[in-house]
Amino acid sequence: YCFLPALSLFSGQFIVQSLSVTFLVFLLGITVTLCLLALLEIKWSGITLHDWWRNEQFWLIGGTSAHPAAVLQGLLKVIAGVDISFTLTSKSATPEDGEDEFADLYLVKWSFLMVPPITIMMVNTIAIAVGVARTLYSPFPQWSRLVGGLFFSFWVLCHLYPFAKGLLGR
Repeated sequence: YCFLPALSLFSGQFIVQSLSVTFLVFLLGITVTLCLLALLEIKWSGITLHDWWRNEQFWLIGGTSAHPAAVLQGLLKVIAGVDISFTLTSKSATPEDGEDEFADLYLVKWSFLMVPPITIMMVNTIAIAVGVARTLYSPFPQWSRLVGGLFFSFWVLCHLYPFAKGLLGR
């Protein structure tokens, strides 16, 4: 579902063929319901809106990297009998003289799990550029399709922002 906005921008077609009043009413109803669910979740759990948003970002990042990998590992174990072993490593408990105690937090340790979120970010970023260029240079620009695709692509990128920030080491 993270590629749907990019697909919309690449193809020049919005996710749905036509926007009718009925569709917009249903979309508004779903959006209001999701907002109310988020408010209830925040109220019942006693967390701030910022904490809730960070949790949503965490779930999208995990849902595009670690969760599919765990499902694949489980399927390999059940179907093929392949057992994947992990090697645990430990970090130094005390920093050496002159070292930052948080130095390990700023190191990027590359893993295959980083490939799907990076791919999603790249595809959505390229799709934004393609969609904007297509609309600007079109003899009959369709701004509503561009705005819809841009909104959803930026929404995906906003969810992946902490991941991108971590890749940049900030």
